Amino acid sequence: MKKRWIVVATLSAIAALGIYAVKAPSSDEHHFTMLTAKNATIEKQAIAVGQIMPAQAVKIKSQIEGIVDKIYVNLGDKVEAGSPVIKLRPNPTPQDLTRVNADLLKSKADLESAKIKLANLKRLAAQKIIPANFDAYIQAQAAVKSKTAELKQKQQESDLMSKGESDAGSTKLTSIIYAPINGTVLDVKVDVGEPITSTESNQAATEIMTMADMKNIIFKGSVSEHDAAQLTEGMPVNLTLAPYPDLKIAGKLTKVAVQSEKLNKENNSSNNNQQTQSFDNGFAVKVSDIQFPKDITLRSGFTATAHITLKKATDVMTVPERALYFKGNDPFVLIADDSTKGYKEVPVKLGLSDGINVEVLSGIEPKQSIIDASMVEGL
Repeated sequence: MKKRWIVVATLSAIAALGIYAVKAPSSDEHHFTMLTAKNATIEKQAIAVGQIMPAQAVKIKSQIEGIVDKIYVNLGDKVEAGSPVIKLRPNPTPQDLTRVNADLLKSKADLESAKIKLANLKRLAAQKIIPANFDAYIQAQAAVKSKTAELKQKQQESDLMSKGESDAGSTKLTSIIYAPINGTVLDVKVDVGEPITSTESNQAATEIMTMADMKNIIFKGSVSEHDAAQLTEGMPVNLTLAPYPDLKIAGKLTKVAVQSEKLNKENNSSNNNQQTQSFDNGFAVKVSDIQFPKDITLRSGFTATAHITLKKATDVMTVPERALYFKGNDPFVLIADDSTKGYKEVPVKLGLSDGINVEVLSGIEPKQSIIDASMVEGL
């Protein structure tokens, strides 16, 4: 009998515990991930992707044709303006040589004929047969001067074509090409023995090398049209270089393009015959006055990302954007309480956002705990 009562009491206790477990709320039912409102600085930024490059780069080409004879500089050399960078060796065609030599002989013959005519008229003038201001006599004197200059020009052409050097008064004509600016050699595009096409040719002139002033480096990139509408010259910029991802390098926005780089591209759809238009326009931007650290190595063409500050709010109350819950366009945050749901909805007024955190102007208190709305089911 006693055992029977023990069994009944045990069963009753188990049943009571089961009823309590069903009716009592689960301890995990209102277990929320909590966040805290805190003061921070919010920046709204536009992102431009591009490269760093010299503000001034010069492509060196030759005014005369020939074959590369000597190269005086190497990649990375720092060169002063007026220093020799390359020497060409004349490489005239047989037709050119024949033409120049024929022109030279003709000029010599013309000068000799003009001198004989002048000598005859000079003798007549000395004998008082013709006056000193006789028209033919004056013209003969001018003809000798003209033929002398013409012969000198033909001789210079012959010297340049055969030897690569000549004189023109106080100026020395040469096939040596000199550096046009103070700068660094970025690229040498020719080798010794390679033929060079001049700028005087009907064909495209050969680009011999590129020089640039590496002391003046700028950033060039592009931003989306949405960001371009908010940009103005003078905005502060932080640059990040691909080889130095941990460095934040200050600069200033100095140019925003008026016209986009991509205009209304038309693409043929593979699924139908209709043409669709893309308005993914990019606007070029330039960043100057870049404060590069002195202990880093810079090379033209380094990939860089420019973070352009559009707006900034310092030491303001912020919450992560995932804490927000929207009803239509109205933002709310969730505050834990003792209600059945375990929280209440509190409307808030928002300020600046950087896409991760958002400024809260009113609705909650600093350091207040709020629920991570992104982790609440059923919203």
